[in-house]
Formats: sequence, C-alpha cells, structure tokens
Amino acid sequence: MNKIALAIGFAFFSSLVASSLPAGEVLEDVVEKRFPLDPSGTFSLRAIDGTVEIYGTDSAEVKIVATKKAFSLERLNAIAIRVDARQDSVNIETTSPPAPRHHFSDRSGTVEYTINVPQTARIARVELPHGELVIDGMRGASIAANLGSGQVVIHNCFCDQTIHVNQGGLNVFFDWLEEQPIAIEAVIEDGNALARIPTDATFQLHAVAGKGHVSNDFSSMDSRKRGDASEINEIIGDAPATKLSLRASEGNIHISEVIW
Repeated sequence: MNKIALAIGFAFFSSLVASSLPAGEVLEDVVEKRFPLDPSGTFSLRAIDGTVEIYGTDSAEVKIVATKKAFSLERLNAIAIRVDARQDSVNIETTSPPAPRHHFSDRSGTVEYTINVPQTARIARVELPHGELVIDGMRGASIAANLGSGQVVIHNCFCDQTIHVNQGGLNVFFDWLEEQPIAIEAVIEDGNALARIPTDATFQLHAVAGKGHVSNDFSSMDSRKRGDASEINEIIGDAPATKLSLRASEGNIHISEVIW
C-alpha cells in the first residue's frame, strides 16, 4: 500500500466523517467476498460516502473487503452491497440508509472498500460521493472515476484515464513512465491538482487553471495568462508516449518533478 496515497486526504476524510456522524460508539460490519474475473474483464463500483482503495494484482479474481460503519444497528443493516458477478464483469452497487425525516436524526452510514482486481481489467466506472479514492497499479484498457468531494490519488496506472473531481484534491502520481501510449484527462472543478512525475520522464502536457495558476518543475517557461486563466501546453522530452491533460476550474495545478 503506497504511503503517499494513504497520507493524502486522511485528515480531510476524518473530519468529514466526524462532522457527518453524531457522537457515540461506531458499529462495524466487515464483508469479504471473492469473484472470478477474466484478466480483460470489466469492473465497476458505485459507492456511498467513505473510502475506496482499488489495487491491481496478478490474480484472476476480484477480492472485496467492505467495512460498513454506522452509529445504530438499524442504519448499519440498511447499508446494502449488491454484486453482479460474471466471468467477464463485476459490478458493485452500494445503497446508503434512507435519509431521516428529522434534521437532527442519526444520518450515519459509510463504507470503507479495499478491492483487489486483475491489473489488466478495465475500470469502467467508479463513483464516490464523498471521501477518498485511491487507484493503484492498473494496466487495463482504461479507468473512469468520479468523486463528489474529497481526495483522489491515481498511482502508477499505465492506461487511459478519465478522472473528475467536483471539490477537493486531484493527484496523479507516477514512480516511472513507460513507452506504451496513454492519455490522461483529469478535471477538478473546485480545488488543486498535482502531478508527480520522475525527472527523466517524457510526456506531452496540457494544463489549464481557469481561476488559478499552473506551475511546472520540468520547464523554466512561465504559464500563459489569459485573464484569470493560466495555461501550459508543451512537450517534455523527445517522442513522448504519455499525454497528460489537467484542468482546474477554480484552483491551482502543479507538475512536480520527482527525483528518486
């Protein structure tokens, strides 16, 4: 488990859970399931508030560990996890407890997912309303993920990616880059975006901050300013295979050069 991925967003999620749940003892229920999945199969998940950690593995199965949490047994039991598992696809649907009628009633209910999937599988959809999303070590056809508010960390995923965050933080980390062509489209509406890339990497970069600033450790060139917008569009190195597109509607973008 990557230490960077664990550290980023932990404080945010802790405060999120603390503010959304009343004081009292937290009840937990741990569910563990395994389902076979073809290495070229499809995985999708619709989650509720909480955390989602997805790790690519060499196995030909999906392993799901889900920890349901709530302050009452009634709300804990009302959290439903339904899995539609076939040889070529695994789809998980999570249902939250119904909204209470009274404003000051117990509104607790979260799920912490830790999921192993074949690293060559396609992640067709991951949806998380609030919390922290980590996707690590995928090599399939593509990844599509959507987060309402919180933190996203995508680490060492060598595949096409479409990532959207409404509010919070967006992080794309690579320990190295490879020669196969991949395209990353990552958008955050309100918050900052960070890409950490090794110093010897080559890639094509297009970064636009609508109301913010774009900075790039790989170049001494300043970003272009157009009103409130800041933009960098350049090629780093020779014959890059990776295309990195980052957009922040309101927030800053930083491309960090990592020296190992």
